[in-house]
Amino acid sequence: MNLAPVFYTLAQVQFNPITQMPDYVSRLQEHLRRNGFPDFRADSQIELAIRQLDELQTDVQQQKHIRWSFTNPDRTEGYLLLPNALVFHTTIYETFQDFLKKTILGLELVHDVVELAYTERIGLRYLDAVVPMDNDTLQQYLNPSLLGLSNSIDGQLVHSFTETVVSMQSGTLVSRAVITDNVLSLSPDLFPLQLELAPRFREINGRHAVLDTDFFVAQRTKKFDITEVNNQLLAAHEVLTNAFESSVTAYSKKKWA
Repeated sequence: MNLAPVFYTLAQVQFNPITQMPDYVSRLQEHLRRNGFPDFRADSQIELAIRQLDELQTDVQQQKHIRWSFTNPDRTEGYLLLPNALVFHTTIYETFQDFLKKTILGLELVHDVVELAYTERIGLRYLDAVVPMDNDTLQQYLNPSLLGLSNSIDGQLVHSFTETVVSMQSGTLVSRAVITDNVLSLSPDLFPLQLELAPRFREINGRHAVLDTDFFVAQRTKKFDITEVNNQLLAAHEVLTNAFESSVTAYSKKKWA
């Protein structure tokens, strides 16, 4: 689609924890630099671990996590490396074939450097911004089940949120729709977004919906198998494609074509 609504896509593969990952980062950075991802930085994140000791006492501990970011010069796609996971993400998604190729490339490089033992979770996630064009309304673009009461009650809309979680034999699908009347909304777990959005998405300011669809398989494998990862992502793409098709109307797809 010439005006495809996808503005952010990511794939995450969780693997066995590598406590010495910092020792391998420089080798991996050199490989990725030579493959078109020269920008590099390390980020520290603080996570609060809350544990209830008794009815009156709560134990709160800070846990520091480090992740390493490798991006292309335009900061439109790249990798995030954690001690137990690799993420490939992009804001210039064009075809799944290209996206999958780069995801597998990064994972192969990590495996070559650290020798992964197994995978624990494989996930694929798409975020689409559904913005009415011309004099259209959001109702013309979305499945009615996603609209909630966003157009039925007088007043200033703050947000409308729907979520569907489906357990399948092959994995778990989480499909969310958030309608707001403001700038582009992002899920809190993605903020701040490290990549640069395309101009047409940065300029959103008005009634729109963000479709956030995620499919993942949480299962520890007996060994690390790059072919299995590839197949799992292919299967995830098919599930998410079907979820997207169910979320939007035929009219919207004509407008985006």
